Amino acid sequence: MQIKKQASNIISDLGRCFRPLFIYHIFFSILAVMLLAPASAWITTKVLTTTGHPMISHQEMLDFFLSPAGLAWVLAGGTLTVLIVFIHHAGMIYISSRSCSGRYRLASSALVRVGRNLPSLLALALIQVAAHLLIAAPFIIVMGLAWLILLGDYDPYFLISQKPPIFWIYCAVCTPVALGMLVCNGILYLRWFMALPIVLLEGAGPWNALRRSSGLARGWIKPVAVLVLGLALLILTLPGIIAVLFDTLGGLFLGLLPENFTVLVPAVLFFTSFYIVLAVMLSFAGTAANSLLVFNVYKDTTGFEPFRESVFAPRRSRILAWSAELVLLVFALVQAGFIVHSFFDFQDHVYISAHRGSSMLAPENTIPAIERAIVDGADYVEIDVRLTADKVPVLLHDRDLRRVAGKPVPIWELDLKEVQRLDAGSWFHPRFAGVGIPTLEEVIEVVGDRARIYLEIKPSRHTPDLTRIVVELLQEKDYVDQVLLGAMDPEVLKEARNLEPELRTSLFVHTAIGEPDRSLLDALGLRAAITTVEDIQRAHRHGHELHVWTVNDRREMSRFIDMGVDNIITDRPEVLAELLRERAELSNAELLLVKLRHWLRD
Repeated sequence: MQIKKQASNIISDLGRCFRPLFIYHIFFSILAVMLLAPASAWITTKVLTTTGHPMISHQEMLDFFLSPAGLAWVLAGGTLTVLIVFIHHAGMIYISSRSCSGRYRLASSALVRVGRNLPSLLALALIQVAAHLLIAAPFIIVMGLAWLILLGDYDPYFLISQKPPIFWIYCAVCTPVALGMLVCNGILYLRWFMALPIVLLEGAGPWNALRRSSGLARGWIKPVAVLVLGLALLILTLPGIIAVLFDTLGGLFLGLLPENFTVLVPAVLFFTSFYIVLAVMLSFAGTAANSLLVFNVYKDTTGFEPFRESVFAPRRSRILAWSAELVLLVFALVQAGFIVHSFFDFQDHVYISAHRGSSMLAPENTIPAIERAIVDGADYVEIDVRLTADKVPVLLHDRDLRRVAGKPVPIWELDLKEVQRLDAGSWFHPRFAGVGIPTLEEVIEVVGDRARIYLEIKPSRHTPDLTRIVVELLQEKDYVDQVLLGAMDPEVLKEARNLEPELRTSLFVHTAIGEPDRSLLDALGLRAAITTVEDIQRAHRHGHELHVWTVNDRREMSRFIDMGVDNIITDRPEVLAELLRERAELSNAELLLVKLRHWLRD
């Protein structure tokens, strides 16, 4: 199998069948938005209903995945995801197998043909997902056991931030295991690479298609692997390259325009619309290239030739096709309109939260870090609270004192006097030697009304009274109004609200399945890597704030401000405060261009 020939065939087929392929892509996109995405959400909701929780956080995921409901969700979610991919590729494979005349009717006919084969495609997806999971299972079990044996006694944050030697030993153990899993699953994927066109074009059943594909793949696995990996690399890198070009050239072009909104706004609207259309075209090109690769490998191994035949399609196929293309243009214009409209909020409405104080300039969760955060302009000082053996709330992020005091003992095994004797500053810098771990009561006295406290509860089964004790202390100090209480466990927020209905609450989400119970929330705190504009808009529709953590890069700070977040949690509050001052000095036209540049980087 010649790689250059395959690449040439893909380009040739894309040119030959471009119009019907593109029309089918639009058909599929509309179908995905209207039916497939809601179906995916419905499956997740139904499965989570059996657990009694609307959302599974990252802390609960292991237990969830090992439960019957979790295994069912993985299988159902994986099958639906693969089915969606199959539907997309199947229509394009069917179009490529024809002569591509009658382009409007052919796109409609492909949709009908895929619909008729839906039961077979569903069965094919289910078999493949189940097989890949079975192959992956022993490798995952080995990596899980290695974690328990080597790293089970360590705090996860300590491992991530400090990366001790035992962490690298674990990586050395798991790297060949993970590679083995990828190789085994990759070989199975390549053996079954042609099953989809066999089902679609030969009418074979799922099992027969998989067997026939395995037989055809003998001797072809290596060249097909090169083609698949090469195309995947191209698809992954091309959007980034285009975005950089748009960012550079667009910035130069728009920078030459006068600071006149009569000229600037239409230019930005055109530029944004063009970028959206280009993004859709890139998405189409990537999917079409994948589909054509599958078809051409199948064609070369079986001798199949595209043929001309009458195709069944709904009446008025031409109207349907033109309507689909019109939808794309309307979509681009409407999206661009909404995006450009959002650019016209020229006031920055964002709070600064100092993550564990100014933790880049002083040891985290200490009085010096808190004092520095207030000086640096923080609106909130974010702190982590745990409970000592004698039930005193103190500031500490990790479950033990290994990282900040060199003592690998859980905090709940030490009383306050023992904790106060520890040095929690030397690990950061010698000039902070002797700095201790403060109590929550001390922090309340230090902060007073100079800032608000963003208090994250760090629960443990060893300290079930933590939330109650913290809330009672806030009530005793008449400090409820000055605190935003956060946690990663919704049950903590529920308990806090029951104890003090006026207490403002924030749910931190690292990674989650499902949707939180938003009735408990005044704010939702999302990890920066998973935060999207849609998350922000959804939060605001539900009447609560969207906070993002932990953001230390200036460009990222500016990007999240433009996205509309309400609060940025950062280790560098002085940098964010300076950035907000600089943005306040920009003209509206300059700020408009800044917002456009950040949107392009998204």
